[in-house]
Amino acid sequence: YFIIPSGFKVKGNRLIVPKFTEGIKYRDKSSIPNNIKQIVVTKDVDRYYASIQYESPEQPEKGEGVVGIDMGIKHFLTISNGIAIEPINVYIKYEKKLKREHRKLSRKKNGSKNRKKQILKLEKIYRKIKYVRTDFNHKVSTAITKHYDTVVIEDLNTQGMTQNHRIAKSILDQGWYQFKKMPEYKLQWRSGEIIKIGMFDPSSKMYSKCGNIKHDLRLSDRTYHCDFCGLTIDRDLNAAINI
Repeated sequence: YFIIPSGFKVKGNRLIVPKFTEGIKYRDKSSIPNNIKQIVVTKDVDRYYASIQYESPEQPEKGEGVVGIDMGIKHFLTISNGIAIEPINVYIKYEKKLKREHRKLSRKKNGSKNRKKQILKLEKIYRKIKYVRTDFNHKVSTAITKHYDTVVIEDLNTQGMTQNHRIAKSILDQGWYQFKKMPEYKLQWRSGEIIKIGMFDPSSKMYSKCGNIKHDLRLSDRTYHCDFCGLTIDRDLNAAINI
């Protein structure tokens, strides 16, 4: 990437930068104001992107209320208001195709044009996976921060959890680390707040109604049945309410 700190402007659908005075066509739905601070140009596989940074006088609307979020494998998110968001699992959807294209790559001769073409083809698939996952995480985090001004979430050790081979693929595919960062700066824009609880707090093992702790609760138990008061609740929803 490289940064253009000055000498630029936007004219219609063209970006005017030094040494390209005739302008470079760009594609964007939003209107770009003239008070641009800087432009960061990046290359991703075979495409170029310009991140145009500018100041906006508009203040985003602030949400209302507090919400707790539990991140999981079966459900991407379970929110304390009862909403469960299913995971997108985009890598799993493309896994067979990736394996097939990798086999094709292994049969190409090193240094050949066909090998370079196959590498580019694979890079485009990985880019597609990344963009779909990022777009999904942005949409979910934006919806939450628009409606609530305080979001409570677990401070999970994502890197440590990926050492468990049974759940590592799902955690990485859902982009937990990426998602956790998004509400932080989006709430900051909206003058909201994010609160992180400790990873060792008994959010799953404690019943949200009476406070009873079920020490023998296993990861495979999807329903929480309280031995003290006899009530039953979805495990992830119980955790989200506790959070």
